[in-house]
Amino acid sequence: MNLQQLESRRVQTMAQIFLEAARHVPADKADWKPDPRAKSAHEIVSHLAKANGFFTQILRGEPPTGDTAPETEGRRYEDSLKEFEKSAQELVETIASLPDERLGETVQLPWGQSWKMTMIVAAASGHIAYHWGQIGYLQTLWGDATDYHLIP
Repeated sequence: MNLQQLESRRVQTMAQIFLEAARHVPADKADWKPDPRAKSAHEIVSHLAKANGFFTQILRGEPPTGDTAPETEGRRYEDSLKEFEKSAQELVETIASLPDERLGETVQLPWGQSWKMTMIVAAASGHIAYHWGQIGYLQTLWGDATDYHLIP
């Protein structure tokens, strides 16, 4: 198994785990925040959908378009979940099809840092896992201590 196969499976697994937790967010809690500076579950899902697209564009050698700020105004939570699911699948496919010769490349990121392609490939699943933890924490704040996850 090469790095691309391993990481595409990790992204797929983390996306499934994240979705399982995010689908258990009650409708009346999707936009709830414990503090005005915090992010709601809806904002987290929206951000991840955009961030997955950002990773995908970079891995395809395309300049990333837009930012990863969440867009939830006037959007339904269910639509953001579908957008995340679609973006995660595109990311999985892009990582899996990344040619070996691209792994040694260094990429200049919009915020000024340069990352090796291997770092970008490996960071994608960790980014989803980070936000899965945020969804889990929000759930505990509204009194739901159930550990929602699905490990295939």
